[in-house]
Order: sequence, then C-alpha cells, then structure tokens
Amino acid sequence: MERIKVHPATPHKRSIEMIAATLDRGGVALVPGDTSYLLVARIGKKSAIEKLNRIKERTKKFYSVMFRDFSELARYAEVTDAQFALIKRFLPGPYTFILPASREVPKIMLENRKEIGIRIPDSPLMCEIIAACGAPIIVSTAGSGEDDFFTDPENDEPSWLHFVDILADGGYLPAELTTIIRLEGNSYEVVRVGKGQVDYFS
Repeated sequence: MERIKVHPATPHKRSIEMIAATLDRGGVALVPGDTSYLLVARIGKKSAIEKLNRIKERTKKFYSVMFRDFSELARYAEVTDAQFALIKRFLPGPYTFILPASREVPKIMLENRKEIGIRIPDSPLMCEIIAACGAPIIVSTAGSGEDDFFTDPENDEPSWLHFVDILADGGYLPAELTTIIRLEGNSYEVVRVGKGQVDYFS
C-alpha cells in the first residue's frame, strides 16, 4: 500500500493525480472526505467493488456514488424535477439521497431494491479527485462495521487495510455519518440521522 500526505482543503495536483491513477487501475483509495475517512473506488471497476465488499464483510453492499456537481446525476439515478429541486437545497453537504438507480449503475453495486445513494461533497479534495477521474466515484465510510471507523492514519491499523491500494493521510479526522434521505415520488423518509440537519424533513 502506498501512503501519501494530503491537505483536504488545498490538495496538491500531484497527490490528486496519484489517487486518480490508482482508481483508474481498479484500486481502492482511503481518503479524508467531508464527513469522515472514505473508501473510494471508480464507478464501473468490478475488482475495486469486490475489494470494498470484502472490507465491508458483505457479499453485496449498497454504496453511494459521489458526484462533483449536478451535471451527471440524472445519468445514474431516476430523479423527478421536484426531487432534483429538493436535492439542490441540501447538496453539496453531508447528505445522502437515495433514488431509484438507472441502467448506468453496474449491477454489482445494486441490492434488491435497485437504489443508488447520491452525494455531492463539500470537499475540495473529493471534488478534484472526481474531476481527475472524469467520472463519479463510489464511496463508503471507512470501516467494516458501524462502530469500526478509520479516523487516524498514524495509529489505526484495521485488519482490512491490506485491501487498500493508496492511503491519503490528511491527519486525524473524527468519523461522522451523512444523513440519509430516501426519496420516493413526492414523499421522503429519513433513513438515518447524521451530520446533516433534518428539521426540514420532520
């Protein structure tokens, strides 16, 4: 595993290029995101998704897809105009919106409900990684379970770390979860309360 130092707010171009190259080869990166350290893979890379499944200790796992902006959202999710307007009120930010997945989403990523989580980060580092890849990226909170979060590159040595191809060390970062909202037609469901406020949805 390769280790590099990064500054999440002002990342160097060379660091971005190294992470993007790893993802393009089907590797998995461990990077500081806007809410926690994230496990990251390039969408469409089966070998990387299989690594994520091993880390998460699942045969198939629901993952979120992170976009740099709103331009490609409708390519990967079925979203109405009203839902799109709602999403734009809260993103970029610490929210994951669950929508029906389009046919562009690889089947290996889908569970029975055929849904996709949509994220747009408030993070210069993550946005630049996505731009360098030229495609959305798959993300998941770094850890194999709900209480097993990676927070400190200096001290954390989880058993799954050998599956990671490159670790971007941005220093200690406490693990916070996104707030998850499922959108169905004109209704919504708060699936998980996290960092994002839910007053609007109460």
